[in-house]
Amino acid sequence: MRTRYLALTLVSFGALAVAPSARAQAIVADPARSPDAAFVAKATEAIAGDTDLAAVAMERATTAGVKTLAQQVLDATAALSRELAAMDRPVAIPATADATPTDAMKAAAALRSQPPPLFDAAFVAAIIARREAAVALFEAESRDGRDAEIKEWAARQLPALRDQLVAARALRDRPRS
Repeated sequence: MRTRYLALTLVSFGALAVAPSARAQAIVADPARSPDAAFVAKATEAIAGDTDLAAVAMERATTAGVKTLAQQVLDATAALSRELAAMDRPVAIPATADATPTDAMKAAAALRSQPPPLFDAAFVAAIIARREAAVALFEAESRDGRDAEIKEWAARQLPALRDQLVAARALRDRPRS
């Protein structure tokens, strides 16, 4: 049996809700060991970042449409986290506490600093950019992945990611709903 070196930073949705900063700092030990491990590392970081952004939006959004999108993102990231955690993969070795802030952490901080009148549009723009990147990441894995289980999992996630991208783009065109 071949050994798979994939790491998951998210053990359960409970870990997402309890410690977002610790979760965001738990970086995959060595994603360079395989392209599939690198994908899982990137997907895990994207899930953590999306969770952080959506949590901020649930607190600060002013329109129903943006709150609905934020809840959809939270629900989707919870499901993705559970599925990743359920895969038969070893857990990552947490990075040191003084880890460099990730792009996702910086994006969440930037979103928090937005004044209320600009918040909803900033969240929608951030989710569009993150969903475009996620779709590209998951398409590449579903096409080029070597690990059959991860490749198939990535392909199954694409419809939901695309649906969220369409919903975010629709909000961009009418953010006051």
